[in-house]
Amino acid sequence: MIIWLRRPDWEPSPFLLLDRDGVINEDRPDYIKHRHEFRFYPDALQALRWLRENRIGVIVVSNQSGLNRGIISWDDLWDIHEAMVAGIREAGGDILGTFYCPHRPEEACSCRKPAPGMIKAASDIFHIALKETCLIGDRSSDLHAAESAGCRGIFLDRFAQGIDALRLDAANGPAESFSNLMEAVLALSKSWKIPTTHDPRAKS
Repeated sequence: MIIWLRRPDWEPSPFLLLDRDGVINEDRPDYIKHRHEFRFYPDALQALRWLRENRIGVIVVSNQSGLNRGIISWDDLWDIHEAMVAGIREAGGDILGTFYCPHRPEEACSCRKPAPGMIKAASDIFHIALKETCLIGDRSSDLHAAESAGCRGIFLDRFAQGIDALRLDAANGPAESFSNLMEAVLALSKSWKIPTTHDPRAKS
């Protein structure tokens, strides 16, 4: 497991866990290998700005098996990471930590989702009450990792594949589903008891 942390100059509460590829940025079947292949979803930048404005701490948990497959170099991983963090902060958002798993599935590590290792490590470091926390992801592995860790899993269904397509057998019933990150965050604002006096998606 690879961990990057940043000490904030503000007090985050509560916390939100996010997958990276497919949630914050566009995914690729051949992996995000270089900085120029990393493209933000506009709604993700909006959501991350709203989260920072409301003092919600964002932590990224991401499988990156391209590292151990020899597809992504370590230098390129950190170059992509630095570009992501800079782009988010430039847009008014923030990220307080990232947890990357470099392992291939056959390595049977404890951190690669659907295993809960990265989520539990984030909980230990940031003192997060997992039963009060959400993980938003776009794969069944994200939802199963959330369930294993004891937190709430939310499915980001950008391509309208439908939650049934994931063939989930989660004990807690079907996961919630939203079409983009901003929509999911606004829905969560109710459980966080954060009033939304205006729609942050509206153009001024």
